[in-house]
Parts: sequence; C-alpha cells; structure tokens
Amino acid sequence: MTEYLVLSLNRAVPLVWEYNREITFDVTFSRSYSNLPKSNLRRASAASIDSSYYLDSTSKRVARIFGTPPQPTISGATASRPYLYKSIFYLSYRTGNPQFRIDLYYVDPTSYIPTTYITSFTPSIGSDIVYIDFGDPPNAFTNGYQLEWNKLYALVLVPTSANSSNYARIDTSACGSGSDFLVVCKRGYYNGTNWTIQDGEFWTSYGYNYLTIAYAWYYTPPDVTVPVAKSSEAFRSYFNGWTSRNLPSGFTIWRESINNVTNLTAGTEVKFDDAYTHSMTFYTTADVSAFTQTDVANIKWKYDINPITIDKFYASEAYLQKIEFLDTTVTNRVRLNDSYEQEFSGSGGTSLAFDPPVLWWKAEVLSGRVRMTALVFE
Repeated sequence: MTEYLVLSLNRAVPLVWEYNREITFDVTFSRSYSNLPKSNLRRASAASIDSSYYLDSTSKRVARIFGTPPQPTISGATASRPYLYKSIFYLSYRTGNPQFRIDLYYVDPTSYIPTTYITSFTPSIGSDIVYIDFGDPPNAFTNGYQLEWNKLYALVLVPTSANSSNYARIDTSACGSGSDFLVVCKRGYYNGTNWTIQDGEFWTSYGYNYLTIAYAWYYTPPDVTVPVAKSSEAFRSYFNGWTSRNLPSGFTIWRESINNVTNLTAGTEVKFDDAYTHSMTFYTTADVSAFTQTDVANIKWKYDINPITIDKFYASEAYLQKIEFLDTTVTNRVRLNDSYEQEFSGSGGTSLAFDPPVLWWKAEVLSGRVRMTALVFE
C-alpha cells in the first residue's frame, strides 16, 4: 500500500524560522505639555549680616517662615505634592556643646507666627551648622518630607540643651536676590514668651552657598501606548536604546519604564502583548516652555527561543521543507521532535531539502545557526 502526503495549499501558510535572527524597529512615544514651572525650588540668603540672636536657653527659638504655591495646573502632566529635602542653619558662633532639633509647624496666615506642630526632625550637627538633608532630587522624592500645596510653614530651630555656658549665635540677612522666594520670606525669634516676626529676612546659611531651604516636586504625564502587531511567540523583545529624544534644558527624567520594565538599558528584555506602553515621571530645574516630547525607542526582536515548538507560531501542524546551515565557524546541528534519529548537521553555506516535507512539532538547535523553511497549518 502506498501512502501519500497531501498538502492543501489553500490552507497552508509558509513559515521561515531562523535561530537568533534579529529584527529592529523604532517605536515613537509622543507627549505635549503646556508651560512647566520649575519644580526644584531653593532659597538662598544674602551674604551680608543684618543682626544676630543668641540661643542660650531651651526656651528660645528661631523660625524660618516659607510657603508652598498652589498646585500647578498644566496640560499634559500632573504635579505631585512638594517634598521638603534640605534646610541649613548656620551658627556663626558656638561655645560648649549646645544641642538642637528642628520642628516643622503650620503658620498663621495673618501673624505668620508658628501655630500647629506637625513633626520633628533629628538634624545633623557640624562644627558650625545644624541641618537636615534628605538628598537632592530625585532622592528627595523618596526620602524627603511631603508637604501640602498652598500652605505656610515654619522650620523652627529648637535648643534641646543650652545655657550660659553652652550656646550658639545665629545671624540674619536679607533673602538673596534672584532666588526662589518660596511664597514668603520671613524670619522669627522667640524669647521664651513671645514671637517676633520680621519680613524680608531669613536666618542665614553663610558659607554653604547660602542655601537655607529647598523643596521639590515631580510631574507625572499619562502613559503612552503604541500598538504593535505580533505574529508569533517565537521571539523575545528587547529594548535596544533610544534612537532619539528631545528633552529641553531643565527637563530631567526621574524614572521611566516600558511595559513596567524600569532598567531600560540596551539588551534588557521587554515583554509585550501587541503593544508597548511608556511610563515616566520627571522634574524641572528651570521653567520649561510648552513643547512636545518625542522619545523614539529602538526595539529588537530576536528569535532566540530554543528549543522552539510550532504552537509558538499559532500552528497545529508543520511540515519541514528545508534546513539551511548558516554558521561558518562551527558545525551546525539541529534536532527535530526530541528524536536522536532526526538530528541533522552541516557546515555553513550548505542545506538539506526534504521532499516530501517532514512532519515536525519541535526543533532544537544544538550548535551553530540554522534557518528552517516549512509549511504550517493554523
């Protein structure tokens, strides 16, 4: 009895699978923004000294009064809450071993006196400074203290151990010109009974770039999703680098991901199901004019799944017509259907043809690189 293999060509689909074949292409993620206000705000004091105050008792206090603006309303992104991340109190004179903490208060909007206690910080103490430092952005967004929008605050320097033998002197000066004034610029001192508030002055931070207070916030735009046709599951998808990016001066990306993969370095696998989604957050170190951000990611599909089965091509049957051996440096070897009797090998540049085609459901490349041509049935 003679058996014949009959292929119905109107149902058969040609397939070419090449082990380790690479295909690269670009995916463009585009966003548009209105004007973006600077989101990293720092106040500096002037260099000149106007007056001084002695912290020689635990009943005394000094306060820096500042504010946060209303939440920015822009198109294309949403602003997070602001994060306090740095404040430096400079001690122009110190004797003995006075100790301090830093308290955060809400401030009365009429008198500007610290009113409601919020929290305390354990500061670092140097030879001439008392300070808190949670790290510049982007570390500030992880470690800093989260403030509210459109509020007035006071950072209060509190002596926890001070007397006539253990005390410090703190100096005041005008707010530095050209700095971010953080809504208000006022300073206050408490003599154990009453607060005295003075406008246009701040407790100085002489010698440390005059930095007195810094806070920042970040922006989050909507995710951008780009559909991409997926013909099979026989390959892996990799991020292959940014083909181009147009980021204006002052625009700093804090974190980003494609399909929730954050380590976007060349060669990082980025799995997908018919689409790529780009997510990001950023902050600004300068005011940024309205612009369209266009990020072009290069994606590499690599047919490096080994062994491979025909269901990866959404096929129910496959008939092998040809094997081409491609690597010229080694002997190319491939095994079909987990069968040692169906192992084929050849040097680079040679090939094997099968007539009639050979039924196969699994192929494993044992060495080298091969290209397989087949007819499949879905």
